[in-house]
Amino acid sequence: MKTDMNTKILIQFLKFGIVGGINTIFSLLIYYLLLYFKWNYMFANIIGYFISSILGYVLNKFWVFKFKEAKAGSSILKYYVIYGSSFSLNVIAMYLWVSFFNVSETLAPILTVLITLPYNFVLNKVWTFKEIKK
Repeated sequence: MKTDMNTKILIQFLKFGIVGGINTIFSLLIYYLLLYFKWNYMFANIIGYFISSILGYVLNKFWVFKFKEAKAGSSILKYYVIYGSSFSLNVIAMYLWVSFFNVSETLAPILTVLITLPYNFVLNKVWTFKEIKK
């Protein structure tokens, strides 16, 4: 029984990583496109991050966690609370990477994912898309 639960969590984490990868690629495409048009890297990051959040919510709800709650309002609110806090981590990390550690603006968002991916998975698993015991 415990092995089945561990396998399920591992599969969910892998799916979450795939969704995160898809989301990151989508967000980075927007980010790099805006950089190309000479937008400030922080504004480009903000725009890419929030546009990709919609795709992330849908994929996580229906594919990763297979969440079947009838009312979407509660899960959307929880998702965006976590997404907002994750975004704050993202902004702080981006600022630190670029301004203090002299990491390039193109590499900084990739490094930031190493922080936000596990953070988002755990909080979404235990709060946003928590399984309701029958």
